[in-house]
Amino acid sequence: MKIYYIANARMPNEKAHGIQMAKMCEAFIQAGADLTLVVPSRGSGGLQQFYGLACEIPLRRLPVWNLQFLGPIGYRLTALQFALGSLLYVWSRALSGERFVVYTIDMDSFSFALLAWVPCPSCAEMHSTKRSNFLVRSFFKRTRIIATNRLIGDGLAQTFGLSPERVRIEPNGVDESVLQNTMSSQEARTMLALSPDKPFALYAGRFYEWKGLEILTDAAASSPLPIYLVGGTREEYERVTKKSGALLHFAGARPVGEMPLWFAAADVLLLLGTAKNEYSYRYTSPMKIFEYLAASRPTVASRTPATISIMQENTAFWYEPDNVRSLVHAIHEAYTSPEAEAKIRAGYALATAHTWRRRAERILAFCASIGENTSTP
Repeated sequence: MKIYYIANARMPNEKAHGIQMAKMCEAFIQAGADLTLVVPSRGSGGLQQFYGLACEIPLRRLPVWNLQFLGPIGYRLTALQFALGSLLYVWSRALSGERFVVYTIDMDSFSFALLAWVPCPSCAEMHSTKRSNFLVRSFFKRTRIIATNRLIGDGLAQTFGLSPERVRIEPNGVDESVLQNTMSSQEARTMLALSPDKPFALYAGRFYEWKGLEILTDAAASSPLPIYLVGGTREEYERVTKKSGALLHFAGARPVGEMPLWFAAADVLLLLGTAKNEYSYRYTSPMKIFEYLAASRPTVASRTPATISIMQENTAFWYEPDNVRSLVHAIHEAYTSPEAEAKIRAGYALATAHTWRRRAERILAFCASIGENTSTP
């Protein structure tokens, strides 16, 4: 199957969406797809070395004038250039006689919408719900949807009147190499130049206001384990949370390839979520869910609708969102409870069903069915 994966994103980049796109492109190619990633000319360099991929990703960079220095208006104008350019590019490939499927992703609120008028089957990966307007309605009338959690899929189906067969739920995935970890916590801590005999709980991820990171400041005062954070500095944490990071331990941003070592080094892994932000509470689909479960370490997770829609009850120790006492209790249970081994096994089994490769294979089958049942306009 020939796929043009169209994304209004600077590539490569160090953010989570860049990693997700790179891993999915790699998985599509490994599953047999003939894929080209179409992105704006704002980025430079190949993806294989940057992300440590098994293969290089064919890239087509469409020229845009980068006007983002103008603020929100400049961002929209830059995105509009890419939206028009990608539409023209797809039409040129179709007019040359190629047969293919367009795959796109919602990197913003509108640049994908012009692809409603592509002369070929299309599939779109949605990471949030969308407001209805003429362009977006036209897009959803034509395309099929990959939603990264059940609540997103249900919301899109309700807003745009989508039938169940046009929506597939596929959370983000995990690299197969993480499943092969057999390293002990002590060995991993030694490799990271940490004290091998000092256990800790770990939060991994970039520091954003919507994640509810501030709970860690209060939890650290009574947590049975010291809390380490990988993804930012103390200064960044305090700027985002408006709370002190004095009782927390910060490792800063670390290379993608080093993260499995950190997961292995930890004794408990922390998956946060807050009811104070709708995206965090209902719509997020963190890649680290399956990375945590694949690492064979106890996971403590916030009982948000978003997390519950992806994980199973028996795969984690749960705490109530924004409840410090509940979080501290869950950390204690994860570290001491005899139930931890059973939860680890259940989590690992769930992770094996959600590798990037398996995700790509399911999506390719979905796209193939679109090609069989969708006529050219």
